[in-house]
Amino acid sequence: MSSWIPEPSALEGAFRPFAELWGVRHGAMDTASLFFLGLIRWAAIVQFCPFLGGRLVPGPVKIGLSMVMAWFTTPWLSQQLAVPLDLTYLAWWLAAIHEIWVGLLIGLGSSLIFFAANMGGQFLDSVRGTTSANILVPQLQIQTSLLGDFYLQLFVVLYILVGGHIWFLSAVIDSYRLFPPTGLFPQAAVVNDAFIKMTGAMFGIMIKTVAPALLVLILLDVILGVANRMAPQMDVFFMGMALKPTVGLLVIALSIYALLEITPEFWRTFHEWMGGWLYGAGKA
Repeated sequence: MSSWIPEPSALEGAFRPFAELWGVRHGAMDTASLFFLGLIRWAAIVQFCPFLGGRLVPGPVKIGLSMVMAWFTTPWLSQQLAVPLDLTYLAWWLAAIHEIWVGLLIGLGSSLIFFAANMGGQFLDSVRGTTSANILVPQLQIQTSLLGDFYLQLFVVLYILVGGHIWFLSAVIDSYRLFPPTGLFPQAAVVNDAFIKMTGAMFGIMIKTVAPALLVLILLDVILGVANRMAPQMDVFFMGMALKPTVGLLVIALSIYALLEITPEFWRTFHEWMGGWLYGAGKA
């Protein structure tokens, strides 16, 4: 063996003091495998999670955040898994695919409630007649209406303010116990059922988010319709184009405090759903 390549025994001996400080039980190569497997899951989550930056954050920053989280996760994984790992080349790649799949499920699942807020804003803009002005959502890299982006960013800020990101990070760490890198894939039936149920819940969240402004705009449409019947010479169409965007924004501003009162219900629904399918798919 070349002199610049350390012997396995020498490598393990040099790594042992560092392993004790780090809190890992495995050897150098097994620890490296655990670190990179943890990194894969965190990278998939950070890529899609809106309140962790999503696609807005530059790639090097996302990789750096994923590496930091994987660094703290590796000792926990080392305490949970057998020593040594005894992973073959094929088994390691299967574990990597497992980590990508679990990370995608958690990352996409974490974005559903924010998609609901975005849907509510888009629906309200369609009622206001202002869907012609679209902007790019930085975290998701999708086109949406002005209010769609407003509600999505508002939900992200509110979720972080109530400490929801702390709960989410703890749920991700707990997912390593439910779905260890060398374990089974999440049960497809449980995951499918959970995501279908959350899709239905998204419509309820969407309607509750924009309900005050939506009701006022519907009432305004009724008033304009009655006015058109009473005075056909009035140009109700152009009056509505001027009134509805202004009235909609006014009602949104006045109802923002009411929205703050009901958002804890949204977070509770989201947390119960996320915890439900994680634990359900992990124990099934």
